[in-house]
Amino acid sequence: MTATRMHPSMSNAWQHRNPVQPVVRHSIADRTVRIYRLAAVMMPAGDAPEERPVLTLQRYQPLIDYIAQRMKDPTRSMRSSAQLDEDAAHLSQRYGLSLSQVRRMLPADVRQPHSWLRPFVVRAVRGEWIELHITNHTSQPLEIALLDDDYDIQQGGGQQMLAPGETGLYRWHCKETGIFPIFNKSCLSNARPRSLLGVLMIEP
Repeated sequence: MTATRMHPSMSNAWQHRNPVQPVVRHSIADRTVRIYRLAAVMMPAGDAPEERPVLTLQRYQPLIDYIAQRMKDPTRSMRSSAQLDEDAAHLSQRYGLSLSQVRRMLPADVRQPHSWLRPFVVRAVRGEWIELHITNHTSQPLEIALLDDDYDIQQGGGQQMLAPGETGLYRWHCKETGIFPIFNKSCLSNARPRSLLGVLMIEP
């Protein structure tokens, strides 16, 4: 794994807004590389008092922030259809997202289970190279790692600590099929759900 440090502005996070395909591909040294541009953000953990970091596509970070704010404010946990239309219009205009897509993603009741609370899935095909551009938008350091990386997907297994606001570039070689949890190795708690950031799913 290699890592670089950058300090991008929020406007840079919105340069990749394709609503259908969440990744782009390019070639490096005759290799086709699938690119994910991700953000690590804080999300309330349901009824738990503490937040936890999760991964999301960079272009969806404002939606995660919106959901998190509503989860913290009991007066906004429920929204009418008209209120959701207003919220969607504001988010769409401010961040350059598709209005119809944003509207579909806003839950009427944030107290109910919804897709934003599920681990983010990074998909790849066996033998493929992927690049993860991950920006740490949390208030804690992150050390991105794969759990039980027996196949050396991370190419040597070395990790680099990402301070809040920093971006890391990770190149992984998806050698074998399987499901590999992506977690924050620097998490001080032994409770795995608090450190789980997402999942790498390698398909045949």
